[in-house]
Amino acid sequence: MLESQRDKFALPPEISYLDCAYMSPIPLASIEAGKRGTAVKAEPWKMTIDSYYDGVEEARTLAAGTIGATADDVAVIAATSYGLATAAKNVPVPAGSTIILMENEHPSHRYVWYELAEQNGGTVTVVAKPEDGDWTPTLVAAIRDSGLPVAVVAGTLLHWFEGTRVDIEQVAEAVREAGACLVMDGTQWVGAVPFDVREIQPDFLSFATYKFLLGPYRLGFLYASERWHREGKPLEHHAWHRYNGDKPDFYVETVPGYKAGARRFDMGERSDFAVLPVAIESLKLIESLGLPAISERLSFLNDRIWEEALRHELVPAIDPLRVPHISILDMKGRLPEGVGAKLKAENIHVTVRGVKVRVSPHIYNDEKDITRLFEVLSANALD
Repeated sequence: MLESQRDKFALPPEISYLDCAYMSPIPLASIEAGKRGTAVKAEPWKMTIDSYYDGVEEARTLAAGTIGATADDVAVIAATSYGLATAAKNVPVPAGSTIILMENEHPSHRYVWYELAEQNGGTVTVVAKPEDGDWTPTLVAAIRDSGLPVAVVAGTLLHWFEGTRVDIEQVAEAVREAGACLVMDGTQWVGAVPFDVREIQPDFLSFATYKFLLGPYRLGFLYASERWHREGKPLEHHAWHRYNGDKPDFYVETVPGYKAGARRFDMGERSDFAVLPVAIESLKLIESLGLPAISERLSFLNDRIWEEALRHELVPAIDPLRVPHISILDMKGRLPEGVGAKLKAENIHVTVRGVKVRVSPHIYNDEKDITRLFEVLSANALD
């Protein structure tokens, strides 16, 4: 099994950072790449037209490899919300149809659908959290039993807040049967869980880099299926995603056509010389280690988290619906007020929301980080 990669990060030994689902640190190699990239603009006279393309295409190719896609399938975007807004501009929502999403879905994957439904005379169907916590049959039933034509389903592999898994294969099958579009948010799992768009066949999949891809803030990628390579309309217009946009006289003639594949959805100023090199180095690290090995490592660490929580009697049982890379521990009445501050005082970093503690390790963590977390939690837990 893959060992801890802590030596590749600027993590002091006294820091137990277990909050990747909030924001990951970036690797040391990515820090250096960012420094070099920032320096590019210090000497703009040395830049060539290739400066605007080489990094973009390398990043696009590496990102595609994390989801089983090709470079032609992937656009370079600013954020998950940018990608979802692009999807919303394209997916058809006829008057009288409905868009289906889970209760308390992430804001980036929620508000855009309300606006689209309102604009088109459609509705939003919010699927309530099931009593047993199993979203999959509830979502499938909502799609198949809908009294209205289903236009779009907002999909993902897990509920971002609850930390419970969704069997996206079953959901995707129901979406296809309904003749609807599947639009996915992958920010909380791309880079941690192996995934193949060829199997699930979403219309769009948007994901940021600053969490499990170990990358920078303000950069993401958008997968678009082949249908949208032909029919898709971008969110904004600029030269870089047009045919001949890389030619010296690109400004002379208005060119209506777009570049091949999902490049038509690229954001303006996509060639961010400071940000792209950071993402490239992080993606190279993930590629070199391999997503299956990373996933196995994260699953091992999360198993330890649940075992420790159970051993310290902080949870009644291991959640059978948990995902393999994030642990959300419902401690109910055992979590004292101010425990988050106490953890930080001990240099232990997790997310505390009400009665729940979200623990999300990555390849820079080891078993000692988990032991330290539960020593402090156990010492402060209420009877």
